Amino acid sequence: MLSAAIDGLFGILHWKAFGLMIVGIIVSSTLVAMPGIGSKTAIALLLPFAFVLNKYEAIALIVSIWAVSNTANSITAILFSVPGGGGSQATIMDGYPMARKGEAARALAAAFTSSAVGGVIGALMLFAAIPVLRPLVLLLGPPEFFMLVMLGVAMVGTLSGSSPLKGIIVGAFGLLISMIGVHLITAVPRFTFDSIYLMEGVPLVPLTIGLFAIPELIYLATRGSTIANVELTNLRAGTMQGIRDTFTHWWLVVRSSILGVWIGIIPGLGSSVADWLAYGHAKQTCKGAKETFGTGDVRGVIAVDAATNAKEGGAMIPTLAFGIPGSSTLALIFGGLIIVGVTPGREMLTTQLDVTFSIIWLLIIASILTSVLCLLFTKQLAMVTRISPQILFPVILAMAVMGSFASSNQFDDIFVMLAFGTLGYFMRAAGWPRPPLLLGLVLGPLAERHMWTSVQIHGAGFLLRPGVLIILAILLISVAYPIWRDRRAKARLALKGA
Repeated sequence: MLSAAIDGLFGILHWKAFGLMIVGIIVSSTLVAMPGIGSKTAIALLLPFAFVLNKYEAIALIVSIWAVSNTANSITAILFSVPGGGGSQATIMDGYPMARKGEAARALAAAFTSSAVGGVIGALMLFAAIPVLRPLVLLLGPPEFFMLVMLGVAMVGTLSGSSPLKGIIVGAFGLLISMIGVHLITAVPRFTFDSIYLMEGVPLVPLTIGLFAIPELIYLATRGSTIANVELTNLRAGTMQGIRDTFTHWWLVVRSSILGVWIGIIPGLGSSVADWLAYGHAKQTCKGAKETFGTGDVRGVIAVDAATNAKEGGAMIPTLAFGIPGSSTLALIFGGLIIVGVTPGREMLTTQLDVTFSIIWLLIIASILTSVLCLLFTKQLAMVTRISPQILFPVILAMAVMGSFASSNQFDDIFVMLAFGTLGYFMRAAGWPRPPLLLGLVLGPLAERHMWTSVQIHGAGFLLRPGVLIILAILLISVAYPIWRDRRAKARLALKGA
């Protein structure tokens, strides 16, 4: 293992491979920051180059785009409330309010720094998992996957501020929307109204952009002022404060990173689950989070970005060990490895162990380099929040339309964006939470698929499996703990009043 680790490091540090890694980082930081483009599109554009590269060079180019994509995703999420991708949806919750308060530099710096730390932790967890990969993944089956998804659904109430009932209603509406399309098991169309476009369900990217970006864009236009409500604070000081925030809340970063790694290990869950679970976990466990989260609390940014970047290390575990891509993006990377003569699976832990270590080194080096480069431009990025809305409005609108259309190259995506933009505007005006709808949409298909599989294999007895009972206990604790904490706080206030 030591020899393979050294070979993998020198393979990545070779001048050509290192140069291609820099190219991948630049491509990722520009293309992926555009809403709807995503790392999958960027990798697909550069994948043909793998035919003329050796294995280390191809890995450096392709994997670096994917490894740092979540860092770039946070830029537009914080500055414009436009999620760059699935992993930056929850970043909006506190990142955008911080930008409106003139703390964009602090939010960006905290996001970049926590992304770097999370990426390093994810890579180290991948390294530590190599000796125990097989029993770790085989421990879980469809019943346990179902309960983990239910744990995510249980976070709906925590995302709803002081209105948990509204959160549950909106989350249930999101689950209903997730049922649109061809049923995964029976192949029967549901709620498609004979529309070919709806056969694959409501697309996530246009819905997300419409639900979050369009209402803020309308609000920005009607208000007639810049994104930041106040003059920007000292940008250099804000950047340094964001870096300090990450290390001040180091235990939150570690917890969120471990959670992200665990979500990454489970194929099919992905960034959209990791970021919301990390946000919900932070809101439940951080002191005073119920009152401050959603209004511009830097801890909400730190938890999300640490988890989404750490997830990449966990996602590589089933991909490398068992040849099970955890997402469509990893399936492209899977194809890139095959192009250069590396087959994910047993070979990655035996004859090609040096390739596995090269990916681990790449996750560490690329995460740190990307965050350093982004931090160098934090001041320029933060100044965007003081640009006149007459300039920003058409730019953000063009980005939203382009991002929605790029998800599947269909004009219907733009209509979906406008429909959910209208819905999001009225929800925002009426005080209804929007994140639970997105969470219900993301988790609905996963819950349905794992439940069907569990019932077919085990019947109703799957609820009595030890792993299911353990996750159920965690679920109950995660729901009961905030209630107990709130009642205890109210009792203390009543005692002080007496």
